[in-house]
Amino acid sequence: MLPLSISRMRQFARRIAPLYWFVGVVRYVIFRARLRAEKKRYARGHFAHLPPPFLRHRVHGALDPESYTNAGKVLATRIVESLREHGMHGGSIDVLDFACGPGRIAAEVKRLERSWQIYGCDIDDAAITWAAANLAGIADFSVNAGTPPTRFKDDHFDAIYSISLFTHLDEPSQNLWLAELSRIAKPGGLAVLTVHGARTWGSCTGAERERIAADGFLFRVDRTGGLKLDGLPDGYQTTFHSRAYVEGVWTRWLEILSYQEGGLEGHQDLIVLRKLGRVRDAGDTALPPTSRGAGPWESA
Repeated sequence: MLPLSISRMRQFARRIAPLYWFVGVVRYVIFRARLRAEKKRYARGHFAHLPPPFLRHRVHGALDPESYTNAGKVLATRIVESLREHGMHGGSIDVLDFACGPGRIAAEVKRLERSWQIYGCDIDDAAITWAAANLAGIADFSVNAGTPPTRFKDDHFDAIYSISLFTHLDEPSQNLWLAELSRIAKPGGLAVLTVHGARTWGSCTGAERERIAADGFLFRVDRTGGLKLDGLPDGYQTTFHSRAYVEGVWTRWLEILSYQEGGLEGHQDLIVLRKLGRVRDAGDTALPPTSRGAGPWESA
């Protein structure tokens, strides 16, 4: 959660369009200067085993190589621990890193579980190109389109994980991808996913928090176009969920085994799920009887 003073400053700036635009320009100028400096270091061979700086920033939100590497280790450890806690121990199994970027987490997961066959896919062609060229022995990397289906067959994966993806997609996109993950997971297969839960709502305005309380879901559009520093499509923004929403909507496609608020380093909520017996597509609004809620989660 952001410190209260920073949160209030952001909320204040967003209410005044010219000020918000000006702050965005300043952030952009500072970022470009730092990126140029890091590119020079990279060109001189510093951390040449890592992806280029702009790819690191795209998935990590920072340019320094050390925190990029350390975060990958922490995230991979948490993913593997979560899968082990739910019965996935060793053996030759197929695991998908969905929205893998340049393979930071996949490489660390492989280090922890050598016998697992790792796959990685992402819409980011530049990230996949780098990963396929530099981590070919780690995973089978491929580009996927911005909408389903992926190239994978039905009932393929023993486990799927996706970190910081559903924290950025709008509701229709989330429903499509949840249905797709259910399709490609084996019966009984596990999924480890994360969301921006209550511990992250400090960056929201009062009106935004009211929206989350009412609907359980908020898709907030921040920067777009040239001022969007991650270089990803404008549809990739910031999404917040309530726990009740996840428990009411996501169970159309996947059964929730555990929900840990702040389970990812005290920040994002960490959810472990299991494939349901019947795969529902994104347009199926029939909810399991145990998860049918009181209204706001009924809409697809």
